[in-house]
Amino acid sequence: MKKLLISSAAIALLFAGCNNPTQANNTVTNKTVKVTGIRQAGLEKDSQNLAKIEYTSQAPVPGKVKPFKKSFVTAPPMIPHSVKGMVPIKIGKNQCLGCHTPQTAKAMHITAIPADHFVDNFEGDKKIHRIAGSRYNCTQCHAPQAKLDPVIENRFESIQNAKLAK
Repeated sequence: MKKLLISSAAIALLFAGCNNPTQANNTVTNKTVKVTGIRQAGLEKDSQNLAKIEYTSQAPVPGKVKPFKKSFVTAPPMIPHSVKGMVPIKIGKNQCLGCHTPQTAKAMHITAIPADHFVDNFEGDKKIHRIAGSRYNCTQCHAPQAKLDPVIENRFESIQNAKLAK
């Protein structure tokens, strides 16, 4: 009973302090604030002013493009070919699996989906015979590689490169 009284008193004091009309900073204004990002468009807008990937001639053909070097050891590799017509990835529609399943990729001499993508993290790291649901949306981690002029310069340097420079 004593704990209930103390808790009730603490809650009453909290509400009284929050509703104190004498506080100087407790004013309401009708001022409109425009929030924009780097692209200088409202955040509620679609992908306006974002860099568009345009190829000078033909889009990179799968299996014929050299992948970019990873920024760091555990970075997901970038997609070295065009993904036109392959995205968005939806349940029951993932064209990446057509070439990158381990058996097919080995025969085609391309990058295979790694074994950790066939582990169900929600079932105690149990190995499964299909790609895990948490890994099904490839473009969640992997992005198409392209040489673009970045909006903001990227000065990221991997620890490995920093050690080599010393």
